[in-house]
Amino acid sequence: MAEGAPGPGAAPGDSGDDGGDEGAPRAPVRAEGAHQPEYAERTASWPGLLGVFLKLGVVAFGGPVAHIAMMDKEVVERRRWVHRQHFLDVMAATNLLPGPNSTQMTMHIGYVQRGTAGVWAAGSAFILPAALITFALTWLYVELRDLPAMDAVFYGVQPVVIAVIATAMVRLAPTAASEWRTRGVFAGALALGLLGVNELVVLALGALAGVVLYRWRPWQRRPRRGVNGMVITPLAPWLATTPTPTAAPDLVWQLAWLFAKFGVTLFGSGYLLVAYLQTDIVDRFGLLTTEQLIEAIVIGEMTPGPLFTVSTAVGYMVGDVPGAVVATVAIFFPSFFLAMLLGRWMPAIKRSEVASAVLKGLTAAVLGVMLAVAVEIGMRVIVDVPTGALALAALAALVWTRVSAILLIPIGGLLGYLWITFVA
Repeated sequence: MAEGAPGPGAAPGDSGDDGGDEGAPRAPVRAEGAHQPEYAERTASWPGLLGVFLKLGVVAFGGPVAHIAMMDKEVVERRRWVHRQHFLDVMAATNLLPGPNSTQMTMHIGYVQRGTAGVWAAGSAFILPAALITFALTWLYVELRDLPAMDAVFYGVQPVVIAVIATAMVRLAPTAASEWRTRGVFAGALALGLLGVNELVVLALGALAGVVLYRWRPWQRRPRRGVNGMVITPLAPWLATTPTPTAAPDLVWQLAWLFAKFGVTLFGSGYLLVAYLQTDIVDRFGLLTTEQLIEAIVIGEMTPGPLFTVSTAVGYMVGDVPGAVVATVAIFFPSFFLAMLLGRWMPAIKRSEVASAVLKGLTAAVLGVMLAVAVEIGMRVIVDVPTGALALAALAALVWTRVSAILLIPIGGLLGYLWITFVA
C-alpha cells in the first residue's frame, strides 16, 4: 500500500458512518500492510519512512521533547502511521529502557510499520544526519581550537552550558520528586553522587528504592506474574553493574567498551550522559579535561537530533575518526535491540505495576546524579564573578523566557570574547 493511502475500511470521503446507531463505537482502522496493523491506520512506503526520519534528523533541534512533538505531527497527525494512543503509550514505556528516548520512538515507529528492518531503517535515518553534522563541527572545532580567541569564547560558553544542564533539572524536578518518597530517593542519590559513589550503583539503588517504597507490602501475599520478570529483564543492566576496566590495550577498543556501557545503562534524560562522561572519560581515565567535555557538549547542543551525538564529538577528540565512529556506533547500537524488545513486550509493560515503581525510583535517582555532577562541573567552570553572573543570567533566561539554548550559547561565547579581549 502506498504511503498516505487510506487503510482498509477508510475509503476516500468515508466518514465512518455506516448507517448504524449514532454514537456506536467503531473499531480502529487497521493498516493491514503494516507489521503491527492494530497500531496503525496507514502503511508507510520505504522511501516515505526513510524520508521522514532523515528530515527529522536534520531539523529536529531542541531536545527529546521537541523531537517527540515533531514526530507526533509528522507520523501521527499527517501520515497516521501510528495511532495516537499507542504513540503515547510507547512514549511512556521508553522511559523504562536505557538509551535515548526520542531515538527509540523513531525505532518503534519503524517496528510498527516494517518490523525489525523498520527499526534499523528508521533509527539509522534519524541518527546518521545528526552524527555527520556533529562530526563536521567537531573537526572544525579541533582545527580552530588553538586560536587565542577560542579560549575567550569558551570562557563565556561554559557557564551557559552549566545553566542549560541546570534548566533540564528544574523542568524534570516536579515529576521526579513529586512527593515524599521520590524526594527521599532524590536526596539520597544526590548525597551518594556528591560522595563519589559510582553512578550505576546509585541508579540501581534508586530502582530498588522505587520497588520497596511503592510495591513492598510484606503483610500481603501477591501472586507472581510473568510480566514482572519481563519488565525487570531490560532493567538488568542497571541492577547488575559491572566494573570498568582500568586499562585497555587499544584506545579505540576502550572507547567502544565505555560507550557500549553507556548505551545499556543510561536511563532518563540525555543529560545523564554528562555524568557518565565526567566520571569515566574525565575523572577515571583522564582522556579529556572537564573544559574539553563541556566544549563537546556545546557541539552536541548546537546540532540537531539526539543529544547522544555528543559521543561523536567526544570520540573524535579522544581517538580521531576511528574514535568518533566507534563511540557513536557503540552508544546507539543497544537501542536498536531494546526497541525491538519494546515492540514485542509493550502490552505487558503497560500493565506492570512493578515497572511503574521502578520508573519512579529511577527517575528520582537520575535527577540526583545529574545534580551532583552539575555541582562538580560548576565548581570547575564558575571560577569568578563574571562566569557566575553569566551562569545565573542564562539560567534565568532559560527558565522564565522562551529563548533557546541554541541562541544563548553563541551569545555567551560573544560575551566571553568581549570580556577577555577588552575588559579583563
